[in-house]
Amino acid sequence: MKTQYNKKNMNVVAGLWNKKGEESMNCPECGSKMVMVQIEPILDEENAYVPYDSIIECTKCAYKIRTESFTILGCVKNFDLKKLEIASWSPSGSRVISIYEHILDYDLLKQLKESGELKEFLVVNKQVVQVIG
Repeated sequence: MKTQYNKKNMNVVAGLWNKKGEESMNCPECGSKMVMVQIEPILDEENAYVPYDSIIECTKCAYKIRTESFTILGCVKNFDLKKLEIASWSPSGSRVISIYEHILDYDLLKQLKESGELKEFLVVNKQVVQVIG
């Protein structure tokens, strides 16, 4: 099952995270914390990673959004204000360069590129929204 996401919904999802990862995943309705639950894998031959049908839901009110999400362990190869290149490995072990739109802070990406550190990137609806860890 391939889910299509319109621009308005993607703006709502992207708005759950701020660019620096602070005060992330707050409900746009009541301000409480939200959690992400990955439900089941989605077959996507174009993706080197396994995306999951996911729900982001508020811990207090009934607000929820259905998304597609996965994580990538890799390092920042290159970036600009809109696109991010992540050097990583596919599940089969081959080297992969993945390019996604992102909402991350430019200075954070600059720091990550200079350090060359491996980080886990959360990708929601084909957009990098957060650096984990």
